[in-house]
Amino acid sequence: MRSTHVVALVILAMLVPASASFATAAAPADPVVAHVATLHGHAFDVAYLQDVIPVDDESVEMAMTATLYADHPDLLHWNQNFTEREHAQIQKMMGMLNGLGAQPAQRNEGVATAPVKQLRSLRGAALERTYITLMTQHLNRTTALSKLAAQRADQPELRAFAASAAAADGRDSSTLRGWLTAWYH
Repeated sequence: MRSTHVVALVILAMLVPASASFATAAAPADPVVAHVATLHGHAFDVAYLQDVIPVDDESVEMAMTATLYADHPDLLHWNQNFTEREHAQIQKMMGMLNGLGAQPAQRNEGVATAPVKQLRSLRGAALERTYITLMTQHLNRTTALSKLAAQRADQPELRAFAASAAAADGRDSSTLRGWLTAWYH
């Protein structure tokens, strides 16, 4: 009987860490994504848009700064396409948010946030390394939020928009990481 208890305790000891790590892996690491994931319906849709708009605004400001001081033509061309697409995307999100009877909680359009100020102080390779790192962080956040919205948004138009945004931001993040590796590692 005693050996049965020992075997049961050993099996339980092996299962507890595995289940704890599974629960941790399933939870979003980003606190903004984790917060939005707790919401449903109209509140989810509004929170998603209110969280993505300022990140996209800041991404545009960072891209515009990097365009002034970066060296690689591929990155300069990417920045131009990115800022045009992001401006259109922000306008679309503003319209959807307005249609939901809400306004942005924050806007970073034309704002020199801490990352933008940091980029303004750099040139060449130092700027590109920092910029790509910061931009991939932004893209990873918006990708995570948009994937969640593609599944959970209440409005079908928002689900479709979010799926498209997640795919584009994921591709952009991958492209930038590839350049960072190719150019600086």
